[in-house]
Amino acid sequence: MKTVRKEFTDCNGRKITVTYWTLRGRRSGPTLTLIAGQHGMEHSGPCFLPELAEELEQTDFAGTIHICPCANPAALELDYEFYPEQENLDMIKDYYYSYFRHYYCPWGLGRMEAMTLYNMNRTWNQPGNGVAFDITRWLWREIVKPAFLTLDLHCAQNRKPFIFNDFPKNNEWVRFTGIESSVQCFHKPDAYAAGNLNYQASNRPGHYSFCIEFSIQHGLKEEEYPIGKTAVKNLMVALGMTKGTVVLKRPVWAVPEDQPGTCWKAKHAGHVRFFFDTCDEAKAGDRIFEVRDFQTLEVLETGIAPHDGIVYGLSLHPTAKPDLPLCSVVKAEKLAEAGIPLEVPRKTNGRGLTPSGRRVGAAAGFNVFPAVRKNAGGIPD
Repeated sequence: MKTVRKEFTDCNGRKITVTYWTLRGRRSGPTLTLIAGQHGMEHSGPCFLPELAEELEQTDFAGTIHICPCANPAALELDYEFYPEQENLDMIKDYYYSYFRHYYCPWGLGRMEAMTLYNMNRTWNQPGNGVAFDITRWLWREIVKPAFLTLDLHCAQNRKPFIFNDFPKNNEWVRFTGIESSVQCFHKPDAYAAGNLNYQASNRPGHYSFCIEFSIQHGLKEEEYPIGKTAVKNLMVALGMTKGTVVLKRPVWAVPEDQPGTCWKAKHAGHVRFFFDTCDEAKAGDRIFEVRDFQTLEVLETGIAPHDGIVYGLSLHPTAKPDLPLCSVVKAEKLAEAGIPLEVPRKTNGRGLTPSGRRVGAAAGFNVFPAVRKNAGGIPD
């Protein structure tokens, strides 16, 4: 495993070092790139990628794997989304995270307040100055531009990991991950959002990229590390980098960004009990949830599925209050079945692979979705 490190300098003269590893297989094959740690409160990728690199170093595979475990180390030190190099960093001392103020920013640069270019995942292939721009330009040239498939690892606040996918063509690879849901963001983003890694990496013929969102920010959830490792190893089978068969334990669903279906908002204050988990299939007439009075046995309201679909967007709050979104029953497309071997995409030539031509996502009949990225089953990244 080769280690490559580069030192960058912020506007105050601080030196920041970013590292990536390159693992080369015993035979020629496609290039797979894994990047994590763009946002400083998202620790799952930076924690499990070193473990995965050690495992892959002992694996017989074809092709090349690039791994950047921490693209934005200065932000991870702060446990904050971005590294505001020109601001007063002492203000972070009074910051704390809460579900109830998810978008709060001590510098007034939160996502509901500003389109800040401190956010590393808005700087890819974009004009601008600052250490985030310097890092993404280097990583693009070194490990993203040559990659057939780039995985960008993030974290949201959610019940389970999920995927953000910007192009229908990626669904051929998404289905192998075993991540149960993929939010389909098939609109053309505005100039600011277009600076995200997945859009830039996928918006090229013959290249693919999507984002895996693990389910906790500002914390660790080690039980999800095997999910990430399995997703990568399944993709290596799909890419022809390793031999094997992929059989999923749970189906994989394509969820439209506007999530057509039923979305319940609470009418009462009380404790919520859910009878389904995220991505469980529900039938019309199933009882999805109930809200009970805090101090009695009285059931104040019940959610009954009006149609078939998957349960999505379960609230993370322990209590309900009027107008709080509780969950949805979403009409989604099944990308992959559980319990049966998945068909591996066919090879084309020495340059790599091509999807098998299955009709998935927009090609299967989804509409073009609106330009605002909505809540994808939790608090979005």
